[in-house]
Amino acid sequence: MKCSEQPSPERRKSRPRKPRREKNPAPACLASRVLYAEVPRNRIALYRFLLEGYDNLAIMSVVDRYRAVIKLRFTPGAERTLREVLEGQGAKIIEPPGCSVG
Repeated sequence: MKCSEQPSPERRKSRPRKPRREKNPAPACLASRVLYAEVPRNRIALYRFLLEGYDNLAIMSVVDRYRAVIKLRFTPGAERTLREVLEGQGAKIIEPPGCSVG
């Protein structure tokens, strides 16, 4: 088609849309797990930023700001990833008293 030619008045037929498949979300987890970790004091904000960057991998709160101990609440399915992130950043995982590792 040249610039001087008029476009044809016929309208294009639109393609029918594909029906959306409904995604089955993962079953709701009714219980969360807790993990404590000791991190470098000047990097507490970095850990919060990393956890948010991993799509809210865990909810973090500071237990002892002088020793830089943080408490992490997470779903059971996220434990492996959380431990890898913590170990990769040099955090020391603390087992709370009275808990047995089995």
